[in-house]
Amino acid sequence: MADAVSVISVGDNGWTELAPDLPKQRTTSAYGFHKPWWRGVTLYHRNGTKYEVANVVPGRSVPSKLLAATVYNPSFTAQYEYRSIGAYQIDELKRALRDAITRDSDILTQFHDAGELNARVDEAASFDDAVEVLRYAATEDDT
Repeated sequence: MADAVSVISVGDNGWTELAPDLPKQRTTSAYGFHKPWWRGVTLYHRNGTKYEVANVVPGRSVPSKLLAATVYNPSFTAQYEYRSIGAYQIDELKRALRDAITRDSDILTQFHDAGELNARVDEAASFDDAVEVLRYAATEDDT
């Protein structure tokens, strides 16, 4: 399935992201590297395990001057390493999603109000249901 999701990332600031798995590498910016976007982010895997980013290593081809704080914001590929921070139950994921809806008042609630999204979170009974709540939040569609 092309858009299968195995990871829901939830940040302390309300940022969320869906991913097919824990990405081994991804593109980041110098700013994102120096002000780590991954701090305070919990990655909920469909297998019932929570993860956090343990280490980020810039690719070998990244010159050190590229990583210097600068007015320019170049992008590069970095390798991500994760550590398990324990198991979770659906209620913990639902609580994290409710907190994200509250904290990020301009993204998750861009098309649907917080009350409606929280009601959908409350009805979620599985990881896949939680994925559908986030997909719904990203659409203007009322279905």
